[in-house]
Amino acid sequence: MILPATVQSAAVRAALVAACLVLACSRAVPNLDSPGSTIVCFGDSLTAGVGRGEGATYPEHLARRLGAEVLNAGVPGDTASQALGRIDGVLANDPWLVIVELGGNDILRRVPLETTENALSAIVERLLDAGVVPLLIEVRGPFGGRYGKLFDRLESRHGAPVIRDVLPKLLLDRRYKSDAIHLNAAGYERLADAVARRIEPLMRRRQAA
Repeated sequence: MILPATVQSAAVRAALVAACLVLACSRAVPNLDSPGSTIVCFGDSLTAGVGRGEGATYPEHLARRLGAEVLNAGVPGDTASQALGRIDGVLANDPWLVIVELGGNDILRRVPLETTENALSAIVERLLDAGVVPLLIEVRGPFGGRYGKLFDRLESRHGAPVIRDVLPKLLLDRRYKSDAIHLNAAGYERLADAVARRIEPLMRRRQAA
């Protein structure tokens, strides 16, 4: 049976996505043998959950999805440089994994890209030096496409895995927005689901090590 071209194209795209996920999960992840005990979500208002109304924050959704302790270290308004000043407090929670969601406020405030990159790089270096797995959430889309290459460089420089496309796509979809720059309850749940899909294989590999 010959499938219509549109069906064939969809099948090819699905296969490519699956192959990319397998490749991403098979890459060496630094500090996967970390002795830490918690997961920390480290970021700005999107991590804190601004705009969710009566819904849960994405760290709360993530904790339920993973069946694990997840701490929320989100501070509304933080730039990458401001968040860097809080890194000792994050490390005091004995994390094995820290999910970094930062950069949106830098773009909104027109912080020079080099300043943002230096701060994010310093955060990743501090996490790596402390024996923690850093997982970055890519920030771009409505905030500025040039930031995508910043995350490419961070991944190449430090080997830190990056969750790509998820947040930018959510922030472009009105169904998941509470205002111009924040997600609503449904958006935060979608973000948590995407983050969980990236973390679950890491948890299995860590437990098997």
